[in-house]
Amino acid sequence: MITRFSVAMTNSVALRLNEHLRRADGQEECTFLLWRPSTGSRRTTALIVDLVLPDDGDRIVHGTVDFTSEYFLRAAGLAAARGCGLAFTHAHPRGRRWQRLNGIDYAAEESFAAQTITITGLPLVGMTFAGADARYGARVWQRHAPRTYIPTEAENVRVVGDRFTVTFNDTLLPPPEATNRQVRTVSAWGTDTQNDLARLHVGVVGTGSVGMLIVEALARTGFQNLSLFDFDTVEELNLDRLLHATDRDVRLHRAKVDIAARAAQRSATGGSIRVATYESSVVEPDGFAAAADCDLLFSCVDRPWPRAALNLLANAHLIPVVDGGISVDARGGRLRGAEWRAHVATPGRACLECLGQYDPAHVPVERDGLLDDPSYITGLSADHPLRRKENVFIFSANAAAAQLNQFLTMVTAPSGIADTGAHLYHLTTGTVDYRLDGCDSGCPYDGQLRALGDHTPVDITGRHHVAEQARAGRQHAARRWPARLQRGIDDWLNRYR
Repeated sequence: MITRFSVAMTNSVALRLNEHLRRADGQEECTFLLWRPSTGSRRTTALIVDLVLPDDGDRIVHGTVDFTSEYFLRAAGLAAARGCGLAFTHAHPRGRRWQRLNGIDYAAEESFAAQTITITGLPLVGMTFAGADARYGARVWQRHAPRTYIPTEAENVRVVGDRFTVTFNDTLLPPPEATNRQVRTVSAWGTDTQNDLARLHVGVVGTGSVGMLIVEALARTGFQNLSLFDFDTVEELNLDRLLHATDRDVRLHRAKVDIAARAAQRSATGGSIRVATYESSVVEPDGFAAAADCDLLFSCVDRPWPRAALNLLANAHLIPVVDGGISVDARGGRLRGAEWRAHVATPGRACLECLGQYDPAHVPVERDGLLDDPSYITGLSADHPLRRKENVFIFSANAAAAQLNQFLTMVTAPSGIADTGAHLYHLTTGTVDYRLDGCDSGCPYDGQLRALGDHTPVDITGRHHVAEQARAGRQHAARRWPARLQRGIDDWLNRYR
């Protein structure tokens, strides 16, 4: 039984849908759609993949709209043949924002909910289009008893692409109450934008130097629902770059996600904030599933395997990934130059592989554990990207700001511009390179893998031995009674700071 539900589609699908549903005569319109499931740890998302437009005579428009049984059977048969579920949407021409069912609409969708799941094996998804502002409402019809089907309302409907737009269900996710701490923030973009930003479920994958700064920025901006992913432990060598981390955290073997969660709670400017922590890699099954629950992800990792997993989430599961990276040229022990980059991986833009953010040949190498084998790393050339680890806090701050700017541009579209391309910043020359084109020709992420969701043939998850060792090391340290006592005291003090 689906208890939490959402809908996502690409901008290209949304444009076709909007064009069809907005009639010149102002009457209602309808169409069937095909969808595939994307299952997270707690939420299921229906990925809208195609339209099954009505032919002449398939629907009857008389103020309200109706359709023939032949049209339904044709659409349901096509869905079954393609291994998809069936969705139905109709328009409320003068509606705005989230649209709920009226009595007539409820009875209409209920009447073919049972037949839909019998033919396709997946429940009926119902959608309502608000013609005045191109927003949506959505629900999934599920069997609760013999011949009894009841809709479960979606939390939101998301459109991904050049711009990222979200329609929220105000009943399930009500707009947050404004606080005096957010006056300057709200004045920058208005109450409606702030309400939408605050309700996004944002995941930060990697809470190291860049990720920690992003968590801080999100909390201070008023985001209310964060998921943080990192299996690593705070070490002394992190202290020159890791915001909020202290010598005490090193002695207590704190997980980086715990430091980030503590900082988010302290820095939050909204009325409330929910922070979920996952001491997992996004390549582990539980980490991947939890990431699939998010509306949007920040990628703050530098290894090829997690980047490949995030690339799959961005394109097969329609979860935009804001990615970045840092490269420092310190040959001969001197700073010769540095670069940091930021971009968004989502359908319609270049994927992480095409941007050169990881080499797919290195993914199986990391899965086999060789990237953590000193003898393998020593055999690589000195300037190999897998060996270069130089970084300083100032560069991390620049990289975090660049990623946050990419995110804000995509979501708020200042002056109507939502995509300024992938950015590469050069410290030495003070210049920026831009990439505006999409994926390379033949890229599978831009073609056959798009919006496949659970049906993707790519098996990207598996055991991550280094993550397992890191968790085991923390558990072993916490079993010693002096460490338990010190942690308990530290936790108690942090609650009152």
